[in-house]
Amino acid sequence: MAQLLVVGAGLFGSQAAALARARGIDATVFDPGLPGAASPAAAGLFQEAWAGRRWREHFVRALPVLDQLYGLRRVHLTHADGTPEELLFVPPAAILDSAPVRQSVTAVGDGWLEAGGRRHEGWVYVAAGVWSNQFVPDVNVYGKAGSAFVFAGERPGAIRPIAHGRQAIAFVRDPGTTHFSDGAAERHHTADHDRQSLERAAALGLTDPPLARLWGRRPYTPGGPVFRRIGARTWLATGGRKMGTILGASFARRLIEDELTSPST
Repeated sequence: MAQLLVVGAGLFGSQAAALARARGIDATVFDPGLPGAASPAAAGLFQEAWAGRRWREHFVRALPVLDQLYGLRRVHLTHADGTPEELLFVPPAAILDSAPVRQSVTAVGDGWLEAGGRRHEGWVYVAAGVWSNQFVPDVNVYGKAGSAFVFAGERPGAIRPIAHGRQAIAFVRDPGTTHFSDGAAERHHTADHDRQSLERAAALGLTDPPLARLWGRRPYTPGGPVFRRIGARTWLATGGRKMGTILGASFARRLIEDELTSPST
């Protein structure tokens, strides 16, 4: 059986592995579980308007994959003036690989990787987020950090604009809790940024101390997200920014359907 070796168990890597398995390709995901991964903090919300003209093709390609693998859900939010807004939703908990190999990948080559002192051979998909530079230095990935917060209890969904393309959102991401995110993404994230986020959460009625702070560094690359072939049997995908769910699904489809199962592969 064909073997796909995935470096990184975030939204990009997990969706590639899931789609590969759905197409009859064996997939192994490697991830050491380092602190600062962005995907566990992701809200999992998206809509076509957020994709804009630039990312619309990815949005269209992603929806069938997301629906097939996880089932698209809808979240209903309310603006301050009572105007409703509906967003599409796939919870990160449904996407993130449940049993990655907890080993650091120490080297990647064309059609192989090394992890735990052992060499593995197959197709290789490097989807290591902010850690991608160690495998492909010229990609120039950098991180922008932010925090999301989890509060006890399930509250009605709410949305408030902060700036162009950025909103404060409270909704039930996981049962029994309310997830708050304001889209924070800073090269140098500080405690003051967290204070501002908690003030925005309080403005939406989330005034109790949070149960958890979810902190991570979103991967950015100059010029936008990257999907490219870096060898005959090796690919790289990173730089998802705030579009990890959509781009992860679109890139997974490109890898599995356009690359791995094409006649020339």
